[in-house]
Amino acid sequence: MKTQDYYRQQSVLTNPGRQIRLYEGLPYDMASIVKIVQNVLIPPYTELLREGYHIELEEIDNTRFGIRRMEDMLERIENRSNMPLTVERPPALRIGAICRNFAVLLVSILRHQGVPARARVGFGSYFAEPYAVDHRLAEFWQEEQGRWVRVDPMIDEVIRHRNNVAFNTLDIGPDDPFMQAGEVWQRCRTGERDPQDFGDSPTDRGMPPIRYALLQDFAYLNRCEMLGSDDWGDLITKPEADLTPDDLELLDRIATLTLNVDTHLDELQTHFAETAYGRAVQAAMPAR
Repeated sequence: MKTQDYYRQQSVLTNPGRQIRLYEGLPYDMASIVKIVQNVLIPPYTELLREGYHIELEEIDNTRFGIRRMEDMLERIENRSNMPLTVERPPALRIGAICRNFAVLLVSILRHQGVPARARVGFGSYFAEPYAVDHRLAEFWQEEQGRWVRVDPMIDEVIRHRNNVAFNTLDIGPDDPFMQAGEVWQRCRTGERDPQDFGDSPTDRGMPPIRYALLQDFAYLNRCEMLGSDDWGDLITKPEADLTPDDLELLDRIATLTLNVDTHLDELQTHFAETAYGRAVQAAMPAR
């Protein structure tokens, strides 16, 4: 199957299902679609909410890590306010969710519009931390330019100003402060980068969260866009000291595949279907 055709199709998690009517009448230009995502979702971080949006955490409907199925997330969004998605909502009427749901909502809308899109996992160094943070964003196929364009739909004007984000978050380039999980894995494995420069929290840094991000990116590229808290499969939870040479060889190959999706889609899918990790993820995914 052609890569663009594969990523044009909804997954069980991105499918809007019974809430598909909410996508009627949405705009088609990227800047407007991203504003819609930001209009219905809000990062549920106490200090950011208080200082950036001037509300308290208790004022929002906070899903914390988000909701796995987009169909269910859209229902939650509508229950909070039955206004069309295009109508501007005050921060208190948005749904609290972290980066994964921002990315997956954008992917869901684009796939509904017939645009190939996929969520990705990597590390961003634009969050005012002393290390690059585990982060999810989206890619879509720009037909006229013949390339995948990387977009961070979570970065609105509040976060842009607060974090001094100076690059174009609607077209994140190779020199911008985001690295795919596969690239981070490779550079840390060769000693080019210090694993402690990457992590999920101040106390969770190094190769374990890098491996976690790599395997989640592997799953996302197989249209299993799990929550950031979904640690399905032994390979993603195994202590670092227990990794075998075979484990490391597999992880090295997965990193290469995630960085070369368009030329290795068949192999990426085969590895996912045949490895214990991929089988564990598929077994844990919600039924259609």
